[in-house]
Amino acid sequence: MKLFAKFASGPFAFLLLYMLPLEGLEPKAQLVMAIFGWVILWWMTQPVPWAITSFLPLLLFPFLGVMNSGSTARLYGQNIFFFVWGTSLMGYAMQRHGLAKRFALWFLSFRWLNGHTHRLVFGFMMASGLISAFISDNAVVAIMIPMGMALVAYIRTLAGVSASGKSQFGALMALGTLYGTQAGGKATIAGLPHNALAVALLEETTGRTLGWFNWMLAGVPIFLVTLTVYFFILRFFLPPEITVIPGGEELFRREREKLGPMTPGERGTLFIFLTMVLLFTLPTLVGLTLGSAHPLTQWTNSVLSIWAVPVVVLLLLFSVPVNWRKNEFVLNWREAVQHSPWDILFLVTAAVAIAGTLVDLGLVKFIGGWISGLGMGPYGMPFFSAYLVAFGTNFFSGAAATSFFGSILIPAAQQVGFNPASMAMLIANVAVGLMLPWAGAAAGTAFASGQIEMKNMIRVGVVATLIFPFLVAAIHILFAPIL
Repeated sequence: MKLFAKFASGPFAFLLLYMLPLEGLEPKAQLVMAIFGWVILWWMTQPVPWAITSFLPLLLFPFLGVMNSGSTARLYGQNIFFFVWGTSLMGYAMQRHGLAKRFALWFLSFRWLNGHTHRLVFGFMMASGLISAFISDNAVVAIMIPMGMALVAYIRTLAGVSASGKSQFGALMALGTLYGTQAGGKATIAGLPHNALAVALLEETTGRTLGWFNWMLAGVPIFLVTLTVYFFILRFFLPPEITVIPGGEELFRREREKLGPMTPGERGTLFIFLTMVLLFTLPTLVGLTLGSAHPLTQWTNSVLSIWAVPVVVLLLLFSVPVNWRKNEFVLNWREAVQHSPWDILFLVTAAVAIAGTLVDLGLVKFIGGWISGLGMGPYGMPFFSAYLVAFGTNFFSGAAATSFFGSILIPAAQQVGFNPASMAMLIANVAVGLMLPWAGAAAGTAFASGQIEMKNMIRVGVVATLIFPFLVAAIHILFAPIL
């Protein structure tokens, strides 16, 4: 009976959404929205594996006349597939060759982190946030998740627990990394990828500009407040099984000595990891040095997009040698097949494909017409906007949400007497998806760590998404007069 209810949940959600009286919404858009509801319910209840559910649009889109099978298949060619795949295999390579353990021992040797997992997680969140203030959140999650999982595995081993499998501690570290990067990305214009888009929309719609330090005036307080709130939310929902780290500084020092010199596998993996970090950060560094208008900056941003870097990582993982004589490389294909998160890869790919189809079919225009019919004052507008964007971004990318909501809400804020510069910044601040694995590359990469249960990601994400928009809106009301 329970299994039947799981299977029935999807078709029921489809019928419910398709029968809603939504005047003005194109019939195909409502049909795709209903299919998305079916898919989401099956992802949550799991009557079949996530990957199998992800293929439903391949059947339903042609069958229901949304588009032909060829066009439907092309929807699955999403950049996020290779992003999550490349970064996940990078993490496995670090574990496979022992580089992850070496890093874990180095990190645990810091005296102020010794002894307690809560301090360790908060320190890791703060480190992720500080890096994310200047580098794309997607890149930071890709860099930090393998390190965090290495720490979790090693501490579990010290505590006499198997290093493999899901755990509350692992989920706390994975979600802590995601939430830390999202908090840090609010601090500067260079943080989240769509921050600069919000500034451009502000100039385009109102003629006003928002400088680097003006952004930080509100961005830094928002970063610190949201990071602290995120930590306590995660700590409440995901108390780790291990609270005290066995041993101490002396133990970690002895363990580091036992490792000895780096092996060829470690050196090869470290080379690839450092290359990944360099490629992720190079566009930002060039832009800060030469300016955004410089031809080299524009060329670097074009060639080294965050989507291109994981593809380079994949090529290097299978071409950097570990042993020339035995024709061994950092990874081989059999290992890649066994350790790739196929379920998650297809899940996030299908979700992005469906969300993009909804945008193309006019859902954006429909929501825009609904918003324009509401009357808002200068104090109600920030809170309404913050919650609308925060929840909407779990179904659209941060860039798409910023572009759509920004083009509507920034001019609307000016009309009701709220600082449009503050509104532009607010939209970018809250345009981060935390509730669902397909909310963006950062969320997908964190979920691909294998430590996070879907129900935990959703319940923690819902609470965080209920709290942080309120905090962001309140801070912007305070700072709007001086921005």
